[in-house]
Amino acid sequence: MHDDELRFISDINAKKENAWKRLYQNYYPALCNYASRIIQDEVIVEDIVQESLINLWDSSATFQNIRSLTGWLYQAVYTRSLNTIRDQARTNKLHQNLWESVKEELTEEMAINSAIEEEILHKFRTIITQLSPQQQEIMKMSMDGMKVKEIAKVLNVSENAIKMQKKRAYSVIREELGECWSVLLMMRFPNLKIYE
Repeated sequence: MHDDELRFISDINAKKENAWKRLYQNYYPALCNYASRIIQDEVIVEDIVQESLINLWDSSATFQNIRSLTGWLYQAVYTRSLNTIRDQARTNKLHQNLWESVKEELTEEMAINSAIEEEILHKFRTIITQLSPQQQEIMKMSMDGMKVKEIAKVLNVSENAIKMQKKRAYSVIREELGECWSVLLMMRFPNLKIYE
């Protein structure tokens, strides 16, 4: 081993800053290149190499020669790269498990909401059948988006008569459905004009 190499190893073992700058300049690019063969993410590769160098600085390891130092660094980068892959796989698995449980909850919640909505709709349809024939017809046209003026023209009655029949129909529906009525309006009949 040359005097320069001996001094370099001695300075590395003594944690002298000038030797560490040289170590960084000489090894950093090669270690990044090595790690990039294992992991294809440049940012993660740089983190792995930097953490390996910091671990060397923090460790009490000493080296006999350049070869043992080089072996330590490459082994540290290799191990940290594999640990990163393992940790990413665990994280992905956790995310997958979390997504599956959230998806199950969402699916269950959606099924419950759908069942509730269907129950409200069924009750609404039943209430509609109990209205007078004219109120039923007016409600059907209203749910189709027709305005009072248009309904009055089709049925050949006054607009006031349509408004009165709608008001009575809404009163019966509201009384039977309670708070569910406003939910039903928003979810299923956004075009239905209550106040015209």
